[in-house]
Amino acid sequence: MNKIKKLLQFNLSHMACLFISLIILAGIVIYVALPWLIDFYIENTAVEVSPNSQKVMISMLYSIGVPTFITLVMAWLITMNISKGKSFIMKNVSYLRVVSICSLVIAVMVLFFSTFLTSFFPIIITVIFLLLALLSAVFANLFQTAIKFKEENDLTV
Repeated sequence: MNKIKKLLQFNLSHMACLFISLIILAGIVIYVALPWLIDFYIENTAVEVSPNSQKVMISMLYSIGVPTFITLVMAWLITMNISKGKSFIMKNVSYLRVVSICSLVIAVMVLFFSTFLTSFFPIIITVIFLLLALLSAVFANLFQTAIKFKEENDLTV
């Protein structure tokens, strides 16, 4: 009876874990099929892309894929800890710091590769990932402060 109640307790953090897991699986499939997807995109659109630009796009997407995957895994680990009731632990602080560093790496990579592409879209992506890096660093500090207050409160009681 108790196991049935646990199975029925499907809250928002469990849904977030499932959603992030699906994104990770889709990302792996896209990462593997990337050359064929870019060829398919170029063949079926009216966009003319030089072979050099195509190589830059593929190398950009492959190099950005690694920190993106790390960021998604860290987000999955954070949501797993939250679903277990372990919100304010030092592991989550370190995960958030890794997310911040990976977001900063992605922003720098997109900014670097935007010099080779003739589009304004990479600048928007760079700004978004810079904001994500800033927010995750702020949340890491916030979690660390909350952990200190929690430890002090536990020692008081």
